[in-house]
Amino acid sequence: MKIPYKTKLLLAICIFTLIFVEGCVDTSVQSIPTSIDYSSQIKIVNLVSGAGTATLTLNGQSLGTADFGSEVPGSQTAFLTIPSGNKTLAATFATASSKNFQFAAATDYKIRIFLVGTVSSNNLVSNYQRYIWQTPESANGSALFPADTGQVAFFNGSPDAVLNSVTIQGASDTTVEFVSPLAMGDGVTYTKLKSGSYTFDVLYNDSLHVTFNSTLNSKGRYTAVIYDAAASIKNAVFIDD
Repeated sequence: MKIPYKTKLLLAICIFTLIFVEGCVDTSVQSIPTSIDYSSQIKIVNLVSGAGTATLTLNGQSLGTADFGSEVPGSQTAFLTIPSGNKTLAATFATASSKNFQFAAATDYKIRIFLVGTVSSNNLVSNYQRYIWQTPESANGSALFPADTGQVAFFNGSPDAVLNSVTIQGASDTTVEFVSPLAMGDGVTYTKLKSGSYTFDVLYNDSLHVTFNSTLNSKGRYTAVIYDAAASIKNAVFIDD
């Protein structure tokens, strides 16, 4: 039985189309990875006035202890890399009730977590610093870390001191006037200064001062923290990068 002319033509068109489509397939495209690393980097600072040392556990993983005014991991240790997502931070304080804090660790972010407040009332504040891949020597991060420049941010961890301004004296004098006074849990982003040693004079509660010295290294980034009750005010400078 002979195949009708129209059927032959249709068959030829189908064969040609299959050959054409196969020739158009881009075999150089990379395959989709079987898994993606969704991670974050964190440090946790204990600034809860009167609560003493905090023993910390994150989603069941022991992180160790943080004395009042210190951080975990410690100042000479890199930020801890964790899977990103919703977290439960359990804090057992030496002289206060234990508490579970909830927070979200955003993917690809470097975050410092502050525990602030008092024995009777405390909470968690997340401070996002940069993307993980914006490192000082990387192409993506080079703009954040100018040469011969140090950077310092400010954070208020005191339950009853309100920060008004900071006067900085050193290689390049400047005054950081806050747009509005910083209450507990508030902070301001980085101020860029020529690398070198500086004296920081923080004005708080309109007329009181706390003064401290710190050295800002080239391409270094830091967070200066004021904490504890106004009557016994304290300060610390944490290394961010």
